[in-house]
Amino acid sequence: MSEPSDIRLTSAWRELKRERVAVLVLALSAVLLATVEYFFLAGAFVKLFPEVTKEYAPGVWYGSWAKTNATAPWWGVLLPWVWWAGGMLVLWVGVPMVAARLLGFRVRELGLSVRGVLPKLWVYGLLFVLVLPGVWWASTQEGFTNMYPMLKPQYAQTWCWAVLLSWWGIYAAQFFVIEFFFRGWLLFTLEKPFGLAAIGVMLVPYCMIHFHKPFPEALGAIGAGAILGWLALRTRSIWGGWLLHCAVAITMDTMSLLKGDFGLPKQFWP
Repeated sequence: MSEPSDIRLTSAWRELKRERVAVLVLALSAVLLATVEYFFLAGAFVKLFPEVTKEYAPGVWYGSWAKTNATAPWWGVLLPWVWWAGGMLVLWVGVPMVAARLLGFRVRELGLSVRGVLPKLWVYGLLFVLVLPGVWWASTQEGFTNMYPMLKPQYAQTWCWAVLLSWWGIYAAQFFVIEFFFRGWLLFTLEKPFGLAAIGVMLVPYCMIHFHKPFPEALGAIGAGAILGWLALRTRSIWGGWLLHCAVAITMDTMSLLKGDFGLPKQFWP
């Protein structure tokens, strides 16, 4: 049986100093995760700025453009998701970059190099092919087709490629944030204190950000996050994971749209 540990403040302070990098990274990450969850999701924009939403994105406010006779600029429907991606970009990329520098890391060391991933892009291509049957299955399930795309065609006054491509651009930017925060910031700053177990530490919050989504996707995030985390450590890069994330997400959106009432847009401009 082990002896009781010393609970004096001086002992706690020594332990805290010894593990300061891991403690600071995890504490800051918890604050950043909570801030995005409560203030920077697309739904938070609607709650925080109801008048702006009614004026520029009435289809989002009422759940469908057909429920309103308002007029708004075509790009207005994108505002809740610009808020979402923009807030994440500041909090999950900008703040960690500053914190990493203060902790003695170079930003490039957080998976932003492309050198190691270029020879391994075929691995990510193979992974994309392997997950395609799962994406197809998901597109047949009501829970997934109700979820994707998150920017619903009925929110827009005119469903067109300008809206859809703009949404996919925002979506891709958000996936860069996701990969940087989880497979860059969390993984590489925790690699030294935790070793390969840093992947497991990263997986817990990564799974939790999928709690708004269908249960199979939340479970799938565990396996996908583990594989992408391992590959990020081996290639020292997040870019392969970003490309794979974008490819899977856009494929899911496309399959859901093809099975829905609106389908893909028939015109480019509103």
